[in-house]
Amino acid sequence: MDAEKIQSDIDLLLTYMNDDMESFGGTINAVYFSFVVGQSDRAAIDAKLNWSEDYLCKIINICNSRSLLKKNTDGLGDIRLTEEGQSRAISVKHGKNRSYELGGGMQIATLNVHGPAQVGNGNVQNIHNVFNQLLQKIEESGATNEEKEEAKSRLAKFLEHPLVGSIVGGLTGSLSGLM
Repeated sequence: MDAEKIQSDIDLLLTYMNDDMESFGGTINAVYFSFVVGQSDRAAIDAKLNWSEDYLCKIINICNSRSLLKKNTDGLGDIRLTEEGQSRAISVKHGKNRSYELGGGMQIATLNVHGPAQVGNGNVQNIHNVFNQLLQKIEESGATNEEKEEAKSRLAKFLEHPLVGSIVGGLTGSLSGLM
C-alpha cells in the first residue's frame, strides 16, 4: 500500500471524526465512535469513504499505534479521538504541514563528526551549497563570457523573487558577491 495514500486516508478519518465531534460540541474525552457494521458512525464513514472493513480496521489500527486514536476494545467500537489526532485533523483542515509527525521523513542514526558540519533537511547551508555548485559549473562551462553572465543574471533574478526569497530565507544576499 502506498504510504502517501495511507497518510491521506488517516487524515480523512481523523478529519471526519473531529468534524462530527465538533458539530455537536463534543470533546475528545466524552465522544466515542463505533465503526461496527450497523452503527451510525459506520454508515456515515461508509457513505463518505467507501472503504472495506479490513481497510478501515487497518487505518484505525495505525491511528491507534500512533496515538491518534484510542481504542478501548479490540474491535471497531468504542474509539475516541486523542489530542494528537484532533491536532492533526485541525492542521489538515487548515492546510498545515504535518511534518511534525514521527516517520514523516525522519531517520534515526549515529553520526560521528570530526570537523565542521551541519545536520538538517532543507537547511540554508545545503541550499547555499547547491547554488554555489551551480555557479561554479556555469564558470567552468565552455560557454562564452556573455552566456555565463546571462545565466548568472537569470539565476540572480530567480533568487530575487519575493516568493523564492521567503522560501530560501536570505540566500540571495550571501550569493550576490559570487554573481
